[in-house]
Amino acid sequence: MLDAYLSDSEKRTLELFHALVSEKGAARESYAIRLADLLGNPGEFSFYLDCAEDQRLIRTFHLLRVFRENVELLVHKTWVNEADEKPKQILFEDLKVFIEDYRESRMGSAFRRFVSIARTIPSLLFGSAGRAPDFLEYAFRIDPKFGLFFWLVGELEKQMRSGEDIVEKDALYQLETLLGAYILSCF
Repeated sequence: MLDAYLSDSEKRTLELFHALVSEKGAARESYAIRLADLLGNPGEFSFYLDCAEDQRLIRTFHLLRVFRENVELLVHKTWVNEADEKPKQILFEDLKVFIEDYRESRMGSAFRRFVSIARTIPSLLFGSAGRAPDFLEYAFRIDPKFGLFFWLVGELEKQMRSGEDIVEKDALYQLETLLGAYILSCF
C-alpha cells in the first residue's frame, strides 16, 4: 500500500524510524531530526535538540505548550456534537495529564497518553471514518505525510504493547513523544 502513495524520500521514513528505535544517544537524535525533516518542516526540529541542556528544557516545554494549544484549538473547532461532550472532556484531561507527566519525566505514562491523544485526533477530524479499519489508507490518500504520521503512531502503539527490550526506553519514549508532538503541530 505504501508504494502507491509515497515518494522515494518519504519511503525512507520507515527505515529511519526503525533505526531511531535501535540506536541510542546522539545517533538516535540524528534519526529523529531526519524523520522530522521528512514529516514536519525541514530544519526546525533540530532547534529542540541541538542546544544546551537548560535551553533544551525551555524549548521542549514551549513545543509542548504549542502542541497542547493546537490540540485544544482543533477540538474547539471540530467537535460540534453535544452528545460527545464526555469524550471531549476525557481528551482535555488526557492532554493535561500528558503535559504533567512529560514535565515530571514520567516518560512511560506521557508516551502512552500521547499515543492515546494521537489516536483520538482522527475521530475529531473525520468522525467514524477516523476510527475505521482502513483509516490509514484514507490518511495516505489525503496527504502522504499525514498518513506517515498515523503510520508512526501505529508503530508507537505496537512498541508500547510489545514490551520488547528497548535500549534506553525512557530516553526513546521522551524523544518519540517530542517528535510526535512536533510533527502533529506542523499540520
